[in-house]
Amino acid sequence: MALDPRIESVREKYGLAKEDFWQIPQNKQWVCKHAALEVVATKANVEWQSPQIIQADTNGGIAVLVATGKMGTRIEWATGEASPKNNKNSYPWAMAEKRAKDRVVLKLVGIHGLVYSEDEADDFKAPPEPRAELPAPANDKPKSSASLKRGGTFESVREQLAQDMLDVSTFAQFEAVKEHYRAEAKKNGWNNSFLFGLSELFGGYEKDLSAKIEAENTPYLSTLEAGE
Repeated sequence: MALDPRIESVREKYGLAKEDFWQIPQNKQWVCKHAALEVVATKANVEWQSPQIIQADTNGGIAVLVATGKMGTRIEWATGEASPKNNKNSYPWAMAEKRAKDRVVLKLVGIHGLVYSEDEADDFKAPPEPRAELPAPANDKPKSSASLKRGGTFESVREQLAQDMLDVSTFAQFEAVKEHYRAEAKKNGWNNSFLFGLSELFGGYEKDLSAKIEAENTPYLSTLEAGE
């Protein structure tokens, strides 16, 4: 189904893929990938102010903050909230930040209400695509994860990924690394077994990054909680 012209205009302006958008089957609401909105924020030169903490209860899994962004002369703000009622992962602050910033970006480019971020709710996640084998590189047969590891190919990618992750400190940088490896997968014809192993690595790195970001915010948040 074709995108709403207003959404299509934003997609083209910031060079997003059509696959970055999908509709919820039940109500036909348009949804956009969080990573795509990070790209928009970067290309639009959005300037972020320090977040305003509204509620801080890390032990209870509750995080509520206000994010404010500026694009040119335009300024928008939005709340981001995460609690056991609306968030199933173990990183409420990371989720609250994603939700707040995504809402601000959508407001700044003028499509808030027409499009929602995938992190608004679990039901907004894109439906899984059918799994299909990628073609193997020319003159090569598909390999299992085990054979890739024995041959050193998987290990070399693992080592390179570890090096790439050393300089990653934000989710935007993390998504950029993932996008690079997606492009490498297509170019080199990595098969599903290989991709599954790579997906597991990214899952671990995402948890580590979320924990790192939350740990960096803990001293500040503890001060706020102590003052309540």
